[in-house]
Amino acid sequence: MTMGQQFRIEIDGWMAGGSGLSEVQDTTAEIVMSVDSRLITEVEDRHAKTVRKSIRASAYLLASWLVSNWWRLRWEPYKESGSNGLGLDWRLSHSVPATAGGYAWPPVTLASDGRSILLKCEADETPDDAALAPIRYLNSFSIVVEPEGFESAIAGFVERVLARLDSLGCRETPLHSLWSDVREERKSEKKRSRRKLEALLGLDPDDNSELIDKLLDWQAKVGTHALEEIAAASESRHIQTELDKAKVVASSVKTFAEITAFEVIKTRLDKDAPSDAVPWKFGRRAANALREAWGLGKGPVSTRDIAERLQIPQAKVEEFHPEAPFSLGVRGKQEEKLKLVLNRGHEHSRRFDLARLIGDHLMMETDDQWRPATRSLTARQKFQRAFAAEFLCLSDELAKQYPGPYDVDQLDEITTRISEEYNVSQRVALNHLANRGSIPHLVRSNDEWREEWYVIRY
Repeated sequence: MTMGQQFRIEIDGWMAGGSGLSEVQDTTAEIVMSVDSRLITEVEDRHAKTVRKSIRASAYLLASWLVSNWWRLRWEPYKESGSNGLGLDWRLSHSVPATAGGYAWPPVTLASDGRSILLKCEADETPDDAALAPIRYLNSFSIVVEPEGFESAIAGFVERVLARLDSLGCRETPLHSLWSDVREERKSEKKRSRRKLEALLGLDPDDNSELIDKLLDWQAKVGTHALEEIAAASESRHIQTELDKAKVVASSVKTFAEITAFEVIKTRLDKDAPSDAVPWKFGRRAANALREAWGLGKGPVSTRDIAERLQIPQAKVEEFHPEAPFSLGVRGKQEEKLKLVLNRGHEHSRRFDLARLIGDHLMMETDDQWRPATRSLTARQKFQRAFAAEFLCLSDELAKQYPGPYDVDQLDEITTRISEEYNVSQRVALNHLANRGSIPHLVRSNDEWREEWYVIRY
């Protein structure tokens, strides 16, 4: 998946508006949204029987939605809400149609992993009645954009809308005030940190200032980045309880692992880190380097193998603490030392979390006391999952053993065989086969978020 595509929101000309608020009507425009050569706003105009690259809508409304959700769009990852998939609140802040105002906005959803932003455009293929849907969006694609370019595109669009309003003598709109606040917040490290934490929790600015004040006190205890990772995986009403539980469990664990050849491995990994550092590439590269440094070859890795290289009894890496809200590594006084708090009882899950914590401790350059392994979809958690999957079961070797392609009805037998041989979950096997092209596209298309983000579900 290529990085660095250029996101654009452009105004192709102002138009006469109808009745209503002047700031809404006076900013009616031909709006073009695109990523490189891919047009988001290309539509079929059913009344005019033409295809055009722009939509006709209020630029003020779109700019207001983008600015209101600035921090959540920039930092909040894709989130599921129980068995119902994406929650309504998340969609209202991440799906462009939530802009409302009576316009047919493009079917675009945006989700951040902190390092990049996934733009997912899904054209409606249903044959809507032309009277109800005078335009039809034509393009469907998913593409990753750099956050700096994303911010720049939105800022440029907002500034142009405000310039239009100023030229018409409309200088004190809610958008002026919102944008002024965001600009000031972006200049202040303290304010940016606060807004980022709110966004990761799925909160709008100043929604729960008391909670944020309390959480900021945790930074000295666990570390800024650790707190952000936990926030990205937590609901605001539960996070304090989860932090308290994690602290109690971590204090009860006394044994520290000591990673064999720690400095040698870190030096090698720093030298070999890919320049683009896409999480899944980074994870695979680091896992291969660790296997080589530890002399593990290319076959299955046993729990005993790992325990020996962590210089602790095997029983210690088989302990688990179901009362802990997430698996967690705790730094020791020496950098190579790491306390392990594993919260999942199933052997496959426990081994997977163990590998995640090892990879995180080796590769994440941070002085944080805690190193959480959560279920969120931040870049750091994606790196952990990719590292763990590759460390426990090399995808290159799996591709040689099981080149495929396979029919759907063969998958259960094959993934069960891999699971037993490598002591990993069937999901690890399934994802390796999917990402190596051994499974038909039909199977992979069932989970496009995983395919685009290299998100591995366990």
